[in-house]
Amino acid sequence: MYLRSLFDPLYEEIVNNTSDLMVYMVHHVFLELFLPLSIFVAVMLTLLVDWSCIPISSIERERGLSLEKIKKQLLE
Repeated sequence: MYLRSLFDPLYEEIVNNTSDLMVYMVHHVFLELFLPLSIFVAVMLTLLVDWSCIPISSIERERGLSLEKIKKQLLE
């Protein structure tokens, strides 16, 4: 395959050869797909999983709001 050059106007990058193209594709897949998806999954797990099965001490309860109270405040 003969590859002259490709230009991406969004990132203003010029890709000249196949190895640059592979690095470019991996870079875009990681930054534009994997990273946002993993952040989204982490946030959803934090909000949707019932964390009350983890015991906390009375000192930790006095220190701040529990996750249950924070969820109730967000949903109201």
